[in-house]
Amino acid sequence: MQARRVIEIAESGGRLPIELIVVGYWASQAGAVVYVLNGVTPQAINLVLDPIVTTLPLSIPGVLYVSINDKARVCEAVRCADEIYAATETFRRLTALYGIAPSLVRSAATAIPRLESRTLLSEKDVRAPMPSEPHVVMPFPAMNRVRWGARDTTAKHPAKAAV
Repeated sequence: MQARRVIEIAESGGRLPIELIVVGYWASQAGAVVYVLNGVTPQAINLVLDPIVTTLPLSIPGVLYVSINDKARVCEAVRCADEIYAATETFRRLTALYGIAPSLVRSAATAIPRLESRTLLSEKDVRAPMPSEPHVVMPFPAMNRVRWGARDTTAKHPAKAAV
């Protein structure tokens, strides 16, 4: 497994780190990202990413989900990664057990600004788009205004369906 980044995904205060999940996915344009799931299901991550996945080409490396209980895969991921972000002390201890120096494991809280700035700025430099290729930028500051919900598909005018 050749992961560029490993990010632990764990609930905090009963909430998923939605912005971290989105930023991690956008960062996967430059190389595979492993989400180490700690008490979070792949289905929960999919609910966050489903609307985002369609905005990027299918040719990107993308993200891989690994359970924190899968010791062999977690070990392989952290040993190969360029960057590691931990949300819990449990994951920090695991990385130390696998020979990763504690100074190389960053807080998941620092991942958002670090990955966001690279994704929106330097990824363009790494893979310059062709002139005919549209450049899509995710409005991260607007994430708190995005609403997902059921839509009434039986309405005669879909544009006027309830959200």
